[in-house]
Amino acid sequence: MLRIRNFSTVSKRLGKLPAFETVRDKFKFSSETSTIQSILQQKPNKVVLNGWIDAKPKKVGKNLIFGTLRDPNGEKIQLVDSQSFLKESQVEDVVQIIGELSEKKQTQQSTVNIEYELKIIELQKLNQANKKPSQLQDLKADDGAFPPEYRYLQLRLPKYQNNLKLRYEASKNVRTVLDSLNFTEVETPLLFKSTPEGAREFLVPTRGKIDGEASFYALPQSPQQYKQLLIASGVNRYFQVARCFRDEDLRSDRQPEFTQVDLEMAFSSGKDVREVVEKVITSTWNKLHASGTDLHTLDRTGKIIPVSGTEKIINLTYQQVMTQYGIDKPDLRYPDLKLMDLSEFKAYGYTNKEFPVFEVIVLRKAFETVEEFHRDWSYLSNKDNYNYRAPIVVPIESDELGTSWFTKFLPIAAFENPKLITKFLNLRKGDIIIGSTREPSRRLFENPTPLGRARQLITQSKRGKELFRKTDASVAAWVVDFPLFAPVEETAEKGSHYPVYTENAFSSTHHPFTMVNLRDYNKLESDPLSCHGEHYDLVVNGVELGGGSTRIHDPELQNYIFHEILNIKNPEDLFGHLLNAFKMGTPPHAGFAIGFDRMCAMLCGSESIRDVIAFPKSISGVDKVVGSPSTVPASTLDEYNIVSK
Repeated sequence: MLRIRNFSTVSKRLGKLPAFETVRDKFKFSSETSTIQSILQQKPNKVVLNGWIDAKPKKVGKNLIFGTLRDPNGEKIQLVDSQSFLKESQVEDVVQIIGELSEKKQTQQSTVNIEYELKIIELQKLNQANKKPSQLQDLKADDGAFPPEYRYLQLRLPKYQNNLKLRYEASKNVRTVLDSLNFTEVETPLLFKSTPEGAREFLVPTRGKIDGEASFYALPQSPQQYKQLLIASGVNRYFQVARCFRDEDLRSDRQPEFTQVDLEMAFSSGKDVREVVEKVITSTWNKLHASGTDLHTLDRTGKIIPVSGTEKIINLTYQQVMTQYGIDKPDLRYPDLKLMDLSEFKAYGYTNKEFPVFEVIVLRKAFETVEEFHRDWSYLSNKDNYNYRAPIVVPIESDELGTSWFTKFLPIAAFENPKLITKFLNLRKGDIIIGSTREPSRRLFENPTPLGRARQLITQSKRGKELFRKTDASVAAWVVDFPLFAPVEETAEKGSHYPVYTENAFSSTHHPFTMVNLRDYNKLESDPLSCHGEHYDLVVNGVELGGGSTRIHDPELQNYIFHEILNIKNPEDLFGHLLNAFKMGTPPHAGFAIGFDRMCAMLCGSESIRDVIAFPKSISGVDKVVGSPSTVPASTLDEYNIVSK
């Protein structure tokens, strides 16, 4: 006979269940709601609004409480409560309110300003907030500077809601433009292999072994190799809004995981790619920039002009920007702030024969008193602001110093005809002259130079912006003709004044897949450091917005660079998949990657990409909302063949 065993549905005593009535009211609510913006346009008598209690309600009379509702769009409206609905409300309570819209008239100096308020008929509390939002209430006014563990409170503020919406609109526009140009969006894997592409990688352990050793995936620093394989696969125009990962030290424009708009074009040159990128960037900028101003560039005379169908983004060579601005990503909103090489006046640096060029930059009418100089410009002499040597900074405090200025630079430079230079510089009281040495223009690898870094500090300072910035528009330039290779820099000792390079050791300036400029092809054998690469960067407001290059699709040349110049020991193991694809008929190709987070931050008028990323990592790489990264038990590590020390 079949026996049926009875099981109790409750095997142990459970805690008290929340009252049904309290839970029910949080889940049964009207879906026919409006926004504050729509009701102010349509002005209906009776409305239903969802949102948050934005500030602590205030009792202003025996039966009258004023409050503020913030809707999901960040708009606010005053609440008028005569039935004590708001009596127990907390800041950030989630509510649905049925109310009557009415005018609130105020007369100020004979001018009638009509505002609106909402008289509460019904209030349904959909979720009650604890006291923490009230304790953090004052931070709302401070641009939402909430502790990072409360990022979700910060994201409720209109600024951040608008930033996220703009980011979405930017991604839509990028896709629309690329779609119109016959690109195909293709997703590439996030589980890749470890390869030496520059930055440190994030490794993902697996439970398998290879030849008895633990095996790992690596998260991609970019889809570079996969997109070249896609070109080999016959994808003519590829793009992807790609997630990338780099285990780098963080700053305002870096995160361990970030997004780039990645694209690659078959049968195309760098010029073809730049034309496409220019269309994407210009269209997105002109539609979405928070200031409403179009993207600008420089004309050939150095004048700032809008980018248009006839005025393209200017091309500047690496040598131009390094000698004129001292950095390969100059902020061109300061076009007159240029460095001056004094070699033609027979002025030379003598403290290091590899750094013979003496250059200066002059800040005109930069201060009136010595106290003002120290207040506004002392940071320019701070050694901590420089990688190596700090420049010498000389305030022209008197007319006499305007003629004897060069004596301040005698510790680093010699002058054959100081009177001629003095006449050329025409220094006046209140000017500042800053000077330092650098490498020769034909082999300039220290980037930024000391004066390039000083210029960068000036353009980032409040006083520098007031005195020298010529426009509030964003100014773009293409930087081209980079060195293909750079000397390997040795680890600097503390207090070093100059970089030291390892003899006959080279690194790729950008990555090892960049093609050499054909005019320098034969120099690859004899003098790799003199070769220029087919690389190009797009620089906007002193920020590298993205970079790209013409790729090497010839397997023999690629292998030569791996073996002979970069001295990679096992390129077949690391890059055999690419070399094999090149041997089977890969077309010539070129590509680019736009830093999407950086672009969105600039569109929003922010200097930090954290403002346009929903849940950014802290400066130490921690997500304080969820508490990542975290430790895992030793037993779990054992499964992945990892021993914790």
